[in-house]
Amino acid sequence: MKSAFPGAALLAVALAACASTPAAGSADIADPYEGFNRKMFAFNNGLDTYALDPAATAYKTVTPEFARDRVGDFLSNLTGPVIFANDVLQGEPKRAGTTFARFGINTTLGLLGLWDAASEMGLERHREDFGQTLAVWGVESGPYLVLPVLGPTTPRDLAGLGVDRAMDPLTWVQLDNDEGSDLAIRAGLGVIGALNARVRLDDQINTLNAQPEPYIALRRIYSSSRQAEILNGRVDEETAYDDLPDFDEFEE
Repeated sequence: MKSAFPGAALLAVALAACASTPAAGSADIADPYEGFNRKMFAFNNGLDTYALDPAATAYKTVTPEFARDRVGDFLSNLTGPVIFANDVLQGEPKRAGTTFARFGINTTLGLLGLWDAASEMGLERHREDFGQTLAVWGVESGPYLVLPVLGPTTPRDLAGLGVDRAMDPLTWVQLDNDEGSDLAIRAGLGVIGALNARVRLDDQINTLNAQPEPYIALRRIYSSSRQAEILNGRVDEETAYDDLPDFDEFEE
C-alpha cells in the first residue's frame, strides 16, 4: 500500500496532533505494554530531537510564514475526500456537507487550496479519520501503543490509518505517469507537511517535553484528544472530569 506520508512525517504529525488538541473526556488509557512503549517513546524523541527538529528549524529559516501558511492550507485541502468519506460513514450529513462545500470552494476560489477561502465564509475545518469512524461504530480502542516512527496509537487507530490511506485518492492517482516520480511526489508532500506542522507547533511540543513525565503527559493527551475528536466536540458528561491530568505526584 502506498502512502502519502513517509514514517518521519507521520511522527511529526503525531507529535503535533497530540500537542495541539485540547483535552476532553477520559484522560488515560490502558497501557499494558508500558515498558516497550517507553523505549519507543525515547527512540521517537531522539529522532525528533536530532533529525526532525533541526530540519524544521532550517525549513523555517528559508521559508517565510506566508509561504508556510499557503503550504498548510494546500495540504489540508488534500485531506478533504478522506474527511468527507468518514463524515458519511459516521452518519454526519451536516458535517459531510460542510466538508464537501469546503473542498469545492477551496479548490476553486482558493486556487487549489492555497487559501482557506471556506473558513472566511464561515465553513470551519474539522478532522475525521477511520479510527474515529470505528469508534463511532462501537469498536474498542484496544491498548495504548507507541510505535517506532509512527508514534502514539492504538490497534483501532492503526487499522484506521491503513483504511484512510486506502481511501485517499492521492494513494492511487497517477500524478506523473511514472511510479518512481509519483512516489517521490507523495514523499515530498509528506515531508513538507511534517516540517510545516513541526514549525507551527514547536512551542506546544516543547511544552509537552518539559512536563515532569512527558511519557505520561503524551499518553493522557493522546487519549483525551482522541475522545474529544470522536465526540466531535460534544462533552461526555460521564467522563468529562474523570482522571484529569495531575503531575504533582511526579514533583516529589
